[in-house]
Amino acid sequence: MTYLEDKDLKAYTQERLLNESVADFTDAVIELEKHCISEVKIMISKYYDVESIFSETEPIKHPHIVKILVKMVGYYIKKRNAARKISSDTEKDLEWAEKELEKMHRGIIKFDDLPPKTNDSNSGSTASKMLYGNLKNPNFYI
Repeated sequence: MTYLEDKDLKAYTQERLLNESVADFTDAVIELEKHCISEVKIMISKYYDVESIFSETEPIKHPHIVKILVKMVGYYIKKRNAARKISSDTEKDLEWAEKELEKMHRGIIKFDDLPPKTNDSNSGSTASKMLYGNLKNPNFYI
């Protein structure tokens, strides 16, 4: 795994359940982590420098992102095990992770200890900024 460690997954999921769920395909955890990281990157790239957070050489391990990824990867690992039924707690964990990502995407939750996204001066981002004003004014002055 590139971002998560075995101890992260084992903190939230029983080791036996993890081993049984990926026994037939040991690379499944790595692939699931890659897919979940790409989803997290998309959701938080608006505010954070995702390339430095998920760097392969020196990733920035933020506890909240680790928890979100563990809940997401854990859900998909457990879902792979056809012999077990996914509990409602596991489904709630995935819902929690998705809600937290949505909050981070909207800017409701912001972390000062994560590297901010650097603005590219060539992107022309000034045209995409929204203007706010009082539209109840009969003269429509902003």
